Amino acid sequence: MAKKITLEQIAQRLGTSKITVSRALKGQAGVSDGLRQQIFQTATDMGYEQQHLRTAKRKRRIVFLTPKRFYLVTDSFYHVIYYHLNILCSERNIEFSPFILEKENELQGILPDSINDCDDIIIGGEVAQAVIDSVAATAKPYVVVDYDPMDSRSDCVIIDNYRIGKILTEYLVRRGYKTVGFVGALSQSSNIADRILGYRKILYSRNLPVRSEWQIDNYDRETDNYLIDIPLPAHMPEAFICHCDRAAYYFMEKLKSSGISVPDQIALISIDNTELASSTSPALTSMDIDKHSFAEETLRLLDEREHGRTTPKRVYLETRLIERDSVPER
Repeated sequence: MAKKITLEQIAQRLGTSKITVSRALKGQAGVSDGLRQQIFQTATDMGYEQQHLRTAKRKRRIVFLTPKRFYLVTDSFYHVIYYHLNILCSERNIEFSPFILEKENELQGILPDSINDCDDIIIGGEVAQAVIDSVAATAKPYVVVDYDPMDSRSDCVIIDNYRIGKILTEYLVRRGYKTVGFVGALSQSSNIADRILGYRKILYSRNLPVRSEWQIDNYDRETDNYLIDIPLPAHMPEAFICHCDRAAYYFMEKLKSSGISVPDQIALISIDNTELASSTSPALTSMDIDKHSFAEETLRLLDEREHGRTTPKRVYLETRLIERDSVPER
């Protein structure tokens, strides 16, 4: 009679632990799809009793973490990325669920309990370093979307925000605008800071004015809300770059309430090309960032991790300017 194959023997063959083999064969969480498949195949090849292989390979589970401030409205940048991720995961029979991080939990790096039962983690947007550290400590594959933590562990899918700042400023200058302001603050996020630096680079290189009063902050960090009741400089520039469509929308409302016509008196250009950009009056010229590509590349990086890639990878996505009515040629 053939000797009975044990979990320990399967674990030794694969160089893993008995607990990991047991979890894989029982369809429990904590084992990547790639390793789970290897364990099933090895168990079968070694003649492990088929009645023990009673559970089919469970669904892969992915959790999407994002701070509450990025997920407040349905047309937000990260909400749209989540929408595309949800569709792609549904097509691949992957369980996909969002988890919104409250501010205190984010600052302390406190993760939801659902992290324990997932296979992969997606982080949406710039988060506190404590969250990155906590996610990395789980040893699960993870990807950071639209933010580069600049460490040796993280995969990320990002855009070149410095270049975007340069492109938008150059576009305005070529259309005849010689004085340009910026709606957004250096301290608000690293992405916005890079856009401001790109904007300043073009103005300096063209010997055009860069004035601190033309850099306007209309975001309240305490409430995570955009504001209309903000002061305007006495002497306004001809155009403003807004760090996102929602910032542009609220700034446009402020200009209108102050009797300033857009685009007749001041032109506006923004970033993200969400639905809000086409629904404002006038419609916003906005830099389009392909949210579907963000979703596709994020899942591709997770798949590579599942198949054994260990070195971190950064994927840069292309962008394109969508011209509408808010920036007429001068």
